[in-house]
Amino acid sequence: MHHNEKQEPTFGLDIQVFMDVIACGDARRRTSLALQIARFLADPATLAGEREQVMPAARRLAADEDFSVRRAFVEALSRLETLDADLLFTIVSDDEDIALPFLSQTPALDSLRMLAVLRAGGQAHQAVIATRPDLSREAVEVITRELSLPVNALLLENPAVKFMPEQFRTLYQRFGAEREILDLLLERPDLPPVIRIVQARRAASNIHTLLAEHDWLPSAQAAELVVDAEETTTLDIISNAGPHDLPQAVAFLLGNEMLTPSLIVHAACQGAMHVVAECLVSLSGLPRRRVEEQMYARGKFKSLHTRCGLPKSCYWTLQAACDVAGDEQEDGLHLSADEFGAMIIENILTRYEAMPLSEQPRNLNLVGRYAAQKTRHLAARLRADLQRAA
Repeated sequence: MHHNEKQEPTFGLDIQVFMDVIACGDARRRTSLALQIARFLADPATLAGEREQVMPAARRLAADEDFSVRRAFVEALSRLETLDADLLFTIVSDDEDIALPFLSQTPALDSLRMLAVLRAGGQAHQAVIATRPDLSREAVEVITRELSLPVNALLLENPAVKFMPEQFRTLYQRFGAEREILDLLLERPDLPPVIRIVQARRAASNIHTLLAEHDWLPSAQAAELVVDAEETTTLDIISNAGPHDLPQAVAFLLGNEMLTPSLIVHAACQGAMHVVAECLVSLSGLPRRRVEEQMYARGKFKSLHTRCGLPKSCYWTLQAACDVAGDEQEDGLHLSADEFGAMIIENILTRYEAMPLSEQPRNLNLVGRYAAQKTRHLAARLRADLQRAA
């Protein structure tokens, strides 16, 4: 390599000239050297040994006393796919005006380095990491388990992050009482239904406490109102759960004594027969295929109803719902919730010779409470007519 005093240094085996520029050159010459070194490191043809040879100079420039030199060098290095660990952490330890833009851009931040920054850096550094599109699973785990609410709020807003169910549970356990995090959790379509159910129960409990404290309603009426609201919300959650989440959600309800007959009747009256089937699978312990066979085959539902331990008072409503669903499948129809409920009413009034007449008003009362809104009015009117006729 040939050089003279009028030329910027070029690369060779002797790097003393770099150290001379760093020691004696002005900011302009140090910046020029820094950019040359950055280009040299970015060149795929540069040998590993040559990279190592220039590292002492690079580390010195990354810690240069002049902010403009450091910033120019770091901006050039921020595009490198790989970077010496000592050099990278020197940059990360710099002023936030230099370190944070670098952290947001550098592709040289692998999982281990992310974890090191998350554990050793301040909240500003952690926040930048939380917004990166290439967060590792290990980094997401550390953030959800250990870091602050503001950092986790940024993590939840990062569209590139895919959360595991246990990470959602950790976030809810740590921050579920905080409105900012709770809203972000509830906005996510991938939030496990079990967490939504727990939150619905917590919200219902808070409402019940509020009603009791202010004595706005008689206690019995307030309790019934809250139970109905919680059940409606729970049914909406599990009705919209995916095929993987629904069994887990129903198992959670069963394990927490929330899988009530009224919830099952409510689902049936709304036409959510996939929910009814999953509930009966959980209660009966039978395979889903067997359960569906007994739900929709003529004359087989009664034994399933008994096996599940459901009360006799809801048998005919559930039988009617199963028959409507079976006819719907056979005819290739897709009934709305109101249409489904109307067909349940028609079955209750016309289809079952074995059904005592005294059972009709009782089952119309169930439909009137749990069906879609228009159907409720129809059921209430027909029930009143039957009672007047009696």
